[in-house]
Amino acid sequence: MNLKLIDVTEENFFEIINLKSDKLQEKHIQIYERWVGSNAFFLAACQTFGFTPKAIYDNDVLIGFASYGFRNETKQYELISMMLGHQYQGLGYGVPVLKAVIDSMVQTYKCEEIFLSVIYDNERAKRIYEKVGFRPTGKIEEGHHPELVYCLKLKNYVNV
Repeated sequence: MNLKLIDVTEENFFEIINLKSDKLQEKHIQIYERWVGSNAFFLAACQTFGFTPKAIYDNDVLIGFASYGFRNETKQYELISMMLGHQYQGLGYGVPVLKAVIDSMVQTYKCEEIFLSVIYDNERAKRIYEKVGFRPTGKIEEGHHPELVYCLKLKNYVNV
């Protein structure tokens, strides 16, 4: 595994938009997928709110997408999206990709804690987040659906 977080460019833009987290959604253009907003949605959020979008590659193969940054509304550093293409799920990428994203956020922002939200019944994502040290805060973020808020205090970061 040779993971790299790469800037979004003209060369990978459409490939990122077409990467889907669920095989059944491959032929559809939509704003929200089952567990995550579409990559097009998060690219727009990055442009609008100043978050950082990153394509996730294993060697030269696009396997996922993440976006993160400082959210002015909450005054917190947040991982607003992280997804793997459906064809790369269940192959052991979850924890290493999350670790690469966390490392990038810490290097870029020198943050001491990172927040994210997750759909309440996305058990796979919650296990991955908890494995590296994210813990539920007890708060609920109301958006297009309610999501559980998690926080990683970097002093609790498990470098798996």
